[in-house]
Amino acid sequence: MSTQNDYQRCLQKLATAPPKGKAALVRSLLPGIEAALTSGQTLKDIWQALETEGLQVSYHTFQMAVWRARRKRTATSGWEKQDRTSEPQGLWQVGVDAVEERDPLANLRRLEENRPGFQWRGTQKLQSLVHGTGDSNDKNKR
Repeated sequence: MSTQNDYQRCLQKLATAPPKGKAALVRSLLPGIEAALTSGQTLKDIWQALETEGLQVSYHTFQMAVWRARRKRTATSGWEKQDRTSEPQGLWQVGVDAVEERDPLANLRRLEENRPGFQWRGTQKLQSLVHGTGDSNDKNKR
């Protein structure tokens, strides 16, 4: 019967083996690809460099695999809270607080306040509009 150490050794061996699929290979290379992109290289230059090293995949397939891997990573990081050990804790906490305090309608409110020209905002209550009851907004009754 296998022990836990045997299982761990098996999993480590699988993790060190190169991926079988081309898309999985591109996903495993994604941190290096993004580092090259941030340093100013184009995706086509990266693909050509990898092709000279033996990567046998068309540019379109490579580009789509990179696009999907980046999209999937950003989608999951946006919805799930992941451990961010690379970032300082203080900066990450400020980012979370800023998102929680953010008012999604603040931009619209600011535009509404600064809108030029005449603005009429109805002040009648729903009861008077629907049922004909309640106070009216005539100037004579103010």
